[in-house]
Amino acid sequence: MSTPRGYTSFPSSADLFYFCTTSSTSEEDLNIHYAPPSKSSLRVGVLILGHGQVQLLDLAVVDMLANIGRNRIANLNAAAGTLERAVDEVDIRYVSESGEGSFPITSGVRMPVTNSFEDAPQFDILVIPGSFSSGELSVQARGFLTTQCSNPALMAVMCIASGILDLGQTGLLRQKRCTGPPSLLPSLRQRFPEAGWLEMPWARHERLWSSGSAITALDMVAAWMREYYWDRSEVVECALVAAGIAPLDTYE
Repeated sequence: MSTPRGYTSFPSSADLFYFCTTSSTSEEDLNIHYAPPSKSSLRVGVLILGHGQVQLLDLAVVDMLANIGRNRIANLNAAAGTLERAVDEVDIRYVSESGEGSFPITSGVRMPVTNSFEDAPQFDILVIPGSFSSGELSVQARGFLTTQCSNPALMAVMCIASGILDLGQTGLLRQKRCTGPPSLLPSLRQRFPEAGWLEMPWARHERLWSSGSAITALDMVAAWMREYYWDRSEVVECALVAAGIAPLDTYE
């Protein structure tokens, strides 16, 4: 079985000294931790706030996540072993305060809402797409975000471009490294000075993932998929190649 990929936490000087001088090779004594096996299902919530249009490109990451499901992998001419390792179900919900009707997307498209704040389940992944409105969040929206993000079951909250504005209104960016659209960074720093704003294509701090654009969000979500589904690497690479993401060995 392959080893976990992703973000390496380098040991301190004291840790290195201990590793080099201890006579024990047990995982417990060396403080070695491995990522647990990935879940066989994934529940994704796409949060729709306000009435402004959502950029169609911002939802591309949702489609990329759906690619790891068995139904989608089966249509990608994947090898039998890859199909067997695919995620059983990727359940995607579109959530608004009322849970009714549809929401507007650029290019003249509308998408039906599936859940309200009240009947939405706890999600594994919460996606906050950007929009062309920057209104204040309602009390209900702030409460929903806070409840979802404080639950240990949530594996990641992913802010796509200007979606970081919505999360910032909850206070959840305090002492978090994050990024946003380059044109908005000056105002973001002024409005949310408690966050550590980075000029990067995308950033990650613990469970918070944020991107500067819809395009760089694709690389961001690809990194999450490769890290979390370390034990389904062949499935992830099949899904990412189908989405046009370069294989890892391209950069080696």
